Amino acid sequence: MKNLIIIMLVFAAVSLCAEDYQYQYFSKKSERNRHVPFSDYIPRVRLHYQTVPHYLEDYYELYGLKLYYNENTLRKNIERLKTALQCKFRHPSMALVRVESDSEYFKYRNLMYMHINMLIMRGYLSIASRYDKQKILFYNWDYAKEINESLDIADRYYAEALPYWDSVMKYARVASQVKITTDLGFIETERKRIITGDIDFGRIITGYRSGIRDKKQKLNDLKAAYDKYDSASNTRRE
Repeated sequence: MKNLIIIMLVFAAVSLCAEDYQYQYFSKKSERNRHVPFSDYIPRVRLHYQTVPHYLEDYYELYGLKLYYNENTLRKNIERLKTALQCKFRHPSMALVRVESDSEYFKYRNLMYMHINMLIMRGYLSIASRYDKQKILFYNWDYAKEINESLDIADRYYAEALPYWDSVMKYARVASQVKITTDLGFIETERKRIITGDIDFGRIITGYRSGIRDKKQKLNDLKAAYDKYDSASNTRRE
């Protein structure tokens, strides 16, 4: 029992010394104040970068769509991705995948630019689809004004998407000049499909906008036919 008490007292003394050491080490009043932990030399702005997005990859990683999303979610994602395009890339050692040469890092950057522009374009197309009435029916003349306004909004978003497709094509061509396959697997596949023409959103968007013109014309024809019929009915009643 006596030995146990001695051991406990020794342990307590060691603990107190350890606590005192910690206190002395970090206390500004300590004689050890001249000994500063190495972590204290790290500028606060560097610590800030660990929690606040600064680089292109940071904003890209904020992108995300849930199973059910609304227009506000789409707009937020578009803005995040647009911000990403204005930011610098992380240091190569912090890239999303391993890069081992200047050429590979060059291709990595162009692939990321291509993919982010693609996501922005798809975001605009998703918003446009919410305003683009898929089919004009014979009784839609009664809401012709509202439908026309909705189609105008859809056409505006289709038009906003088109320049991003042009950027997608530009970066896909530049990335394809580097004959190295990066670890960005699905983005590499996306690039190949763009280059080979399997994906052609320029043609798709042009088709959407042409469809809107046809729908607006059909609405105008329906409205004109209804007005003519309504005028004839009023004449007969008179």
